[in-house]
Amino acid sequence: MALEMCRICLQTNANSALKNLFGKLRNGSVIKNKIMEITNVQIDPTDEYSKIICIKCIKRLKACLNFIKLCQESDLKLRQLKSSKGVSEQFSENRDKEIEKTNDTIDINKNTDTSNISEGLNIADQSSNKSSQHQCSICGKIMSSRYRLKTHLVTHTKERPYSCNQCEKRFSLAETLNVHRRIHTGEKPFQCSSCNEVFAHSSGLIAHKRKHTGQLPYQCHLCPKRFRTAGHLQYHICKHTGKTNFNCDKCGHGFITRQDLKQHILTHVGDKPHVCCICGLRLSRTSNLKRHLKLTHGEDLNPLKS
Repeated sequence: MALEMCRICLQTNANSALKNLFGKLRNGSVIKNKIMEITNVQIDPTDEYSKIICIKCIKRLKACLNFIKLCQESDLKLRQLKSSKGVSEQFSENRDKEIEKTNDTIDINKNTDTSNISEGLNIADQSSNKSSQHQCSICGKIMSSRYRLKTHLVTHTKERPYSCNQCEKRFSLAETLNVHRRIHTGEKPFQCSSCNEVFAHSSGLIAHKRKHTGQLPYQCHLCPKRFRTAGHLQYHICKHTGKTNFNCDKCGHGFITRQDLKQHILTHVGDKPHVCCICGLRLSRTSNLKRHLKLTHGEDLNPLKS
């Protein structure tokens, strides 16, 4: 195949400027990463196909990215306006009512600016009816209760006074530390009443129960797909937008999560830690092992790690 053919439009116009697919856009993003993340098309540096892209297709890519960004920004503004309106209406309804004083306090550093945090708590006090929502005045996040708002506000102080005595990881809340310790102790106090599977966190059990009920409460605003958890939705949206948080130092490939990057790095070092329990074949990724078990052996088993 001719090397001077654009990989995307397959045109070979000699008058058109060409660029390497593995080069970068002005914002530092690798061109082929953006194409792969938006379209799910695989572009491998070792394949036999063209490694160049024409300027026209780069403009098309930029237009697509800009459109996605516009949609996200507009949706965010609309949701913020709706949220702000709701808080304003609640404040007006309660402004003539006596505000109950509370002795709840937040243990924060003396040098920390507490004006925003105090304001956030005041808004929560003034929205005390049953249907009220408690919104953080710093980041706009809405919490389900005043207690959750108070604990959330502590995270904005960036203080981490509670440390794990086994791994030295630090936390802003004692409750968060106690939950973290279950990683080391193996404690899983939450059990599913349908299948008896156990979990370390209540959130894990809640998400798991949706497998039984089929509930998918989180919907993508860019396509009709729905998801069981907010984390799955955020991961999915990153595929739409092409956003990556971690890049491979060796090939420049971008990944959404650190775990995705760790799995990818194994392909460079040649490490294959996942072993088929039937034939002994070693593979670098858990997903590859699951696919092997299903296609080769007709089994749907949990992979074993050496």
